[in-house]
Amino acid sequence: MKRRTVIYILFVWVFGLWSVCGYAEEFDWPRWRGPNGDGISQETDWDPHALAGSPKILWNVNIGIGHSNVAIKDNRLYTMGIAEREGVVYCLDAETGEEIWGYPYGVAPEPQSTPTIDGKYVYALSKEGILVCLKAKSGKPRWKKDLVSEYDVREPFYGFAGSPVIEGDLVVLTANTSGFAFEKKTGEKVWGSEKPPKERYCSDSNGVEYATPVVYDHGGKRYALVFSYKGLHSVEAETGKIFWLYDLEEIYINFSGHFADPIICNNTIFILGCSITSYGGILLDMGTKEPQVLWKNKDMYSQISTPIQIEGYIYMYQGGVEEGGSLRCLDVRKGEVMWEEKLGNKSIALMAADGKLIILEADGILHIAEANPSSYKEISRCTLPGAKPGKEGFKKYWTPPVLCGGRIYCRNSYGNLVCIDVRK
Repeated sequence: MKRRTVIYILFVWVFGLWSVCGYAEEFDWPRWRGPNGDGISQETDWDPHALAGSPKILWNVNIGIGHSNVAIKDNRLYTMGIAEREGVVYCLDAETGEEIWGYPYGVAPEPQSTPTIDGKYVYALSKEGILVCLKAKSGKPRWKKDLVSEYDVREPFYGFAGSPVIEGDLVVLTANTSGFAFEKKTGEKVWGSEKPPKERYCSDSNGVEYATPVVYDHGGKRYALVFSYKGLHSVEAETGKIFWLYDLEEIYINFSGHFADPIICNNTIFILGCSITSYGGILLDMGTKEPQVLWKNKDMYSQISTPIQIEGYIYMYQGGVEEGGSLRCLDVRKGEVMWEEKLGNKSIALMAADGKLIILEADGILHIAEANPSSYKEISRCTLPGAKPGKEGFKKYWTPPVLCGGRIYCRNSYGNLVCIDVRK
């Protein structure tokens, strides 16, 4: 009898431990826009009504100026900021906000890209092109590369903003004309691309773009979508060989670059210009050798936010950085706007989870709404600590919110990182 009891207790303990570990692993957020790079969390055990009334703030810390988002794995949070003029890659306890370690990579401007976690290592790219690989546990460097001085990579007009993407044994980056890739273990260059010509300099861009590479499958191979002044490249992820190019070079001089990542929806790609003088929104069919245009809509653009695609509908911010805009729902098949909501007329960053949109306005108002193609249906909202609605000032919440482990993380440009408990 005693033996059976011991076996039963041991079984329950092992099963419970497996369940906890499985939950933590399933809902990690290891990179920019989450595990699938689409801005969507698979989490369901959270309360979308939690922002109403007085939301539970778990912690609020300052990590220094910047726009870097958070990457989370095994209850550790990784991000970047500025401390006493030095750029720092931080590792925090995701539950308490306490600093576990910080790795200073040198005097640098505010970071714009987000760290990527792969196994036991963290990869981070600074605004001026310092790429580092660090041990996730301790922050000790494995290798460090300077893209500009070592590899003749052109620094984008506003600095590097696309985040590192791990693809197999490679770290793939938005750099030069059609990307760069490094061996993730050693930091050795595997493939690169030509530097944009100086004569292509236009408005406030110099040919190198800001969107993060998006990797996809086609015909049994892996390809990466990379923007530059020429347009959208699809390149073999393993070799960098160009598969196809959707040419936008002729109209490039009329707008200032690409900030929104391309969105893959089944066998199509949605791309979005960043100004009223750009090409607007375009849906490409990638089922053939050369991409075919399915539709164009000139009446759409976004200077700051990457859209979310859910069940054939795209939810996107329409507007500029300073003048504000609106939240839109778009039918992917037709390119038609289903509805439009002004909210507070500030720029918007967003993600999604469990059929809900998590929306952050630049002045610090956080919303949760249904991802509903028929109309905008808000569930709850709150004002973040220290935010002044209508007066975003220097503390701009341009970085998308992140839901992970029943907690929502919001970061502003001043470096305030807030953690809100939305667990049931």
